[in-house]
Amino acid sequence: MSINVGIIGGGSIATHHIRGYRQAEARVVMIADADEAIARSLAAELQCRWTAEYGELLENPDIQAVSVCVPNWLHYEVAAAAIQAGKAVLCEKPMSISLEQAEALRQMVYEHNTFFQVGYMKRYHPAMQRFCEWLPQLGSIEMGLLRCYQPFPNWLWTDPTSWFTQKRLSGGGPLVHGGSHMLDLLHWCLGDVVAVSARVHMKADTDVDWHTGAMLEMANGSTILFECGWFEHSNHGPKQDGWDELYQLRGPEGVATLYPSFWDRPTTLVPTAELYTEATHSTQRFAEGPFDYFAAEIADFVERVEQNRDPSITVDAGYKVDRLIQAMYLSSERQQRIVLDPIDRYPMP
Repeated sequence: MSINVGIIGGGSIATHHIRGYRQAEARVVMIADADEAIARSLAAELQCRWTAEYGELLENPDIQAVSVCVPNWLHYEVAAAAIQAGKAVLCEKPMSISLEQAEALRQMVYEHNTFFQVGYMKRYHPAMQRFCEWLPQLGSIEMGLLRCYQPFPNWLWTDPTSWFTQKRLSGGGPLVHGGSHMLDLLHWCLGDVVAVSARVHMKADTDVDWHTGAMLEMANGSTILFECGWFEHSNHGPKQDGWDELYQLRGPEGVATLYPSFWDRPTTLVPTAELYTEATHSTQRFAEGPFDYFAAEIADFVERVEQNRDPSITVDAGYKVDRLIQAMYLSSERQQRIVLDPIDRYPMP
């Protein structure tokens, strides 16, 4: 048994979804992209139908699930239409470009009792999973570091064709594009953030963030120091490719450290995890791969839809990330600590 899938959006992220569906032996039966040439080319590759109107894809009764791979500003529109069409949805992150849109999607998912998964694929890498498995060995987690620096060429800031540096299209800068992944890993391994104090520095002549520093207070009592930014440091980082991400947690019994790698190179690069144990004064190192976390994400999505199981990365998980990013913006704007209450769950129909 396998499901019939439609992919909405034919850009670079869609290539990772296509690879995953092929490996999962799911049937991609239609591609939708507003650019007919892109839609036609991918359809020829996949030997499936194509359309320039995503509504036509959603009206197809043979399609059970869709991947939402459109640019950020279209996430809400397309995901909302897919929910209302009764499709299982795998929506790329961020869920939307505003907290109001994210909240509206949450409400729709609950009202329609829809399968809705958010594309935080980094959770699927064995190194990420081993890092989380190690945490009980630290004792009570007291402090942590969360870092996300990505190479960003200076010329791209002023490129009028780039939507990455226009908030109405992207939702934000590095906080949204790279920081969101690290904040999802934080929530996944350590639980909820209950308060945030942040300073967000905007890039001159743009309306998006350039770099951010924040103190995150966790529900378990620990404190996480967070930093995120785009700099043209093309040869910096553990692999000297400009990618500099780190997730480190400390407790009285040890230290766990995760070094993620360049997001779109899972078939060639290997993230690593390390565990320092004070009792033995020793360090374990874990590295497995290359491992394609996109393929693992898609395989899990397909299996859960087939078996009528809940999504692994829920609409609430996506909403928490979007809300935390918005809280950082608000904290910086008001120059005050922002308290985050537990999110309410909507009743299921």
